[in-house]
Amino acid sequence: MEESTGTAPDIGRGMQARTAERGNQVAQTVNESALKRNTRLQNKYRIGKVMSSGELSIVYKARHIESGSWCVIKEFFPQALARRDRDRRSVRCRVPGARAQFEEQRDIFAKEGPLLERLSHPCIVDYVDQFEEGGTVYLVTAYCPGMTLAQYIREGQAPSQARFYKETMLPIIDALEYIHRQGLIHRDIKPGNIIIDREGRPKLIDFGSAVHYEAGGRQPIFTTAGYSALELYSETARQDPTADIYSLAATLYFCLCGQPPLDVTQRLFRDQVEPIRQRSRGTTPLLARVVTKGLAINARKRPASLNPFRIALYAEHLKWALKERLQGQRLPDQAADQESMSRGGS
Repeated sequence: MEESTGTAPDIGRGMQARTAERGNQVAQTVNESALKRNTRLQNKYRIGKVMSSGELSIVYKARHIESGSWCVIKEFFPQALARRDRDRRSVRCRVPGARAQFEEQRDIFAKEGPLLERLSHPCIVDYVDQFEEGGTVYLVTAYCPGMTLAQYIREGQAPSQARFYKETMLPIIDALEYIHRQGLIHRDIKPGNIIIDREGRPKLIDFGSAVHYEAGGRQPIFTTAGYSALELYSETARQDPTADIYSLAATLYFCLCGQPPLDVTQRLFRDQVEPIRQRSRGTTPLLARVVTKGLAINARKRPASLNPFRIALYAEHLKWALKERLQGQRLPDQAADQESMSRGGS
């Protein structure tokens, strides 16, 4: 198993065989269930390719017919309960006796649009539209060109370590703080839900699991192995911003170590994760400590705010910026020495 040496190309090196994003690969069965290309919705949108799928939805790239602009349309389509009607468009419950469950899930899905509509932040995907058609619900958001953070890390796309921490990770902290100030928690922070554009800037997507944490009450269970805090595995456990802090820490662990931490359900009797600096030797002790503390099973043992992450990430940025600057100064000197030696030997 490869170990990161702390140089810029090592962000994500050797992870092709180690990382799998659950729900981001489109299965053949989903393609058979998906809307056909060029299907029109509301006479406003034209469906394009399937981008991804999950247990409750199919996501399409689409065009706004009048403007020609790209957008993303998420269709409520619970794989275990739904089927297409004979028109190949309408969605029906296919399980006898599960109609109430189907409608409950549809109601939960329909909450994402109004929630997202009230958010406005440069690092959060923009809401466009939401509507009902053919017995299901469709959420339309802006199209974010780029790749997921998981792909970005796997393919080593970061131009430098210093820029990665400052321009990619620190803005995610800003977005999360903004979300929490609105009384919300995202509940599904992970590399697959962060899109990175060509400039390395992030966009947080998929608010289907988000809830108003101050409202209390029972919350639906949506979890991702390796990234979800223990309290997210319960409908009745108290959930607050520390759940997102856990998921942020797990995402940073993935960026540093090349794989997510051991799932929380497998650490119940021994609350430990593989030490970060054993796998990423270039990581500062400060960032390693903050991430490890963020992964505590007990929510009360995690950092109470995002400030420790901001400080640690900025310190990491400064360290790499200095190192890269010194390396940049040496490279021209080395080139000049080689040129001088070449002239002297002629």
